[in-house]
Amino acid sequence: MQRFTVVIGNPPYSRASANNGDFIEDLIAPYKNAVRDERNIQPLSDDYIKFIAFSQDVLSTSGVGTFGMITNNTFLSGRIHRGMRYSLLQCNSILRVLDLHGSGNVKFLGSAGAEDENVFDIQQGVSISLFVNRPAIPRVEHGTLIGPRQYKYDHLLAGMVAFTELQPKPPYYLFVPWDAGEDEIFRQY
Repeated sequence: MQRFTVVIGNPPYSRASANNGDFIEDLIAPYKNAVRDERNIQPLSDDYIKFIAFSQDVLSTSGVGTFGMITNNTFLSGRIHRGMRYSLLQCNSILRVLDLHGSGNVKFLGSAGAEDENVFDIQQGVSISLFVNRPAIPRVEHGTLIGPRQYKYDHLLAGMVAFTELQPKPPYYLFVPWDAGEDEIFRQY
């Protein structure tokens, strides 16, 4: 008998996680093994990443399901998150991410030069992810909202977000738009 599973959440973002038991460490091990050569993989021990790994495990066990979360947005393009993105691509057929930006550490300007604001009163940038676990070729869709908080609220409430299909490629499997032509120039530096 197959069961349908739904996992939803807004897990804490905590790089100094106290949740370090063997069970959860085993779940995030594939994310870390893919980047053992990096200098600092501590951010992969963040609670929100552990929650994603747990959700991935629950849905893989059931064979079908969906999870939706509001999390830190660093996993969308972070270099050390490439193993995580690869793993998510292996077990989900639909990966829809909405990058709400809003990082207090990154100055980003919206379309009219307006400052980018977070939808919450936090420093970390935010994203909303919806992943569907079922057998199929993965499809990744990316949307973005940049600008004042009220602009983001209005667009979210009205469902006015455009999504673009992405083709994540090795070695980084980015969940953000990336110009492959620019990639070669970037690597030369």
